[in-house]
Amino acid sequence: MDKLLEISELILSEHNTGISFKNLEKPLILNNEDEAYNAQFIFQKNAKRGKIGGYKIALASKVQQQLCSINNPIAGGVFKKEIYQSAKSLNLHNFNSLGIEFEVAFEINQDILPVTLNDKNIEIKNYINRAYACLELIDDRNASYINLDALTLIADNAWSAGVILGNQIKNWENLDLNQLNSKLYWNNELIGESKLLNTDPLNSLGWVIRLLCKYNKKIDKGSIIITGSLLKTKKPKSGDVIKFQIENLSSVITEIN
Repeated sequence: MDKLLEISELILSEHNTGISFKNLEKPLILNNEDEAYNAQFIFQKNAKRGKIGGYKIALASKVQQQLCSINNPIAGGVFKKEIYQSAKSLNLHNFNSLGIEFEVAFEINQDILPVTLNDKNIEIKNYINRAYACLELIDDRNASYINLDALTLIADNAWSAGVILGNQIKNWENLDLNQLNSKLYWNNELIGESKLLNTDPLNSLGWVIRLLCKYNKKIDKGSIIITGSLLKTKKPKSGDVIKFQIENLSSVITEIN
């Protein structure tokens, strides 16, 4: 069996049986990012979770890089049927180990073909239709965050488990996004704040687009691309109500069952 296919089938089997995340071991250790992303694309194709409806950057902020002890961002796919609207409720039993992250999402306004970005002067803003506050759902399968292998994490689709979108940010194109402030409320208590600068959403969006173009991936019109967690990943418990907002422009809420 092809090595990358074997890796993707192993990871899918671990998801389906609830086995905790662990770094790949010999003889399946990945040698480089090219192998890891190609294993990820096989994972996405064989996961039986439907079509890809968007993409994510993980580890865009220093706080997340420090949490995972990985010093560079990575990307993953978001399945279309796992893109929800606020106030989607979540059942913990549908995940091995649910984590919540707090982000900016963009909707793409046209198909982006790999050849599109041959022009290095391209203006990323021109590809955005809408912007939102959002919650990202990750399933880390009870991973230990000590000595995480970035290549294994890439092959595991960057733990992508869904997105909940808030209302759109009106007139986003006229705002200095990096200077906007976000707030996280957990059971009505303010527990975190962050400037959007901490993930630099437009720059993160450009990073994802360029990475996908490198791997000859078309980005469909209407795709949702999320741009990295502004705050450290939080693990919810049943009964929690979580609200994330960007100024008074966009908010997203979920309740955990």
